Parts: sequence; structure tokens; C-alpha cells
Amino acid sequence: MTSNIFDIINSKLGLLRDYTESEINCIEQWINFLIHQSKKESRVKKERCEVCNSKDDYFEGHHVSGRKHDYRQITACRTCHDELSQMQKLRDIRWLDSNHSQSTKDAFFLQGLYDILILKSKKTGNSLYEKYASLLIEEISWRLKAR
Repeated sequence: MTSNIFDIINSKLGLLRDYTESEINCIEQWINFLIHQSKKESRVKKERCEVCNSKDDYFEGHHVSGRKHDYRQITACRTCHDELSQMQKLRDIRWLDSNHSQSTKDAFFLQGLYDILILKSKKTGNSLYEKYASLLIEEISWRLKAR
């Protein structure tokens, strides 16, 4: 029995929808874990890099907001950690200071998350991370202006 073209196209769209929803659910779980991470959990290294998913021999903790702004970390291989650290050097000069309003601290967290998502998209080839990151830009800007 052969299917007509309409059935084939709709079937494939359904598979794409299921895949996309599954990917979004994974991103949501990862982001929520990161946001609600305790200090104790922040010190536990994963078995894989949270950016490129490599199973390297050596992992480092990368502070999302920078060490002086927040304790929350991801596990990163050396290469990804170096790239993320280089991205932090391009941030607003206030990032170098440690005494900030909550709005500015939140902006630095969102900015760090943005960097991670952009790099994760590049390393995994999954454009959903980049699309999600682009949604954060306006909020980062607004919070940095709020002081």
C-alpha cells in the first residue's frame, strides 16, 4: 500500500515536531537545573562537557556569571572552557567589579548563559540553542541599562 504525498509530508512534519519538542524539553531541563543549582551541586563535575558533550579526560568548572558574581557552574572541557573564558573578556567593563545590583548580576548570568548557548549551538550543530540565546539579548541589554 502506498501513501499519498500529503500523508508522507504530514508524517515527516510530525516527526520533526516531536524531535523539536524533545530537544526543547532537554534544553528546558538543563536550564532549570542550572538556574536552581545549589552551591554543593555547582562543585560536582559531570562526566561530559555540557557544551560539546565530549567525554574528555579533564574537565573544569566554568562559572556562568564569572566567579565573583555567582557560584553556579557548568562542566566544560578545556577547549570549551577556554572559549567561554575568552567570551567573558568581551563583556561590559563592570564585569570586572564585584559589587553590583541584583539586576546587573542577573544580566551577567544571562550573558554567560547566552555565551554558553551560542558555543553549544556551534559545537553541537543544534540551532535551537542559538535561537534560544537570541531571545535573551534584549533582556540582557535592559538589565545592564537598569543599573
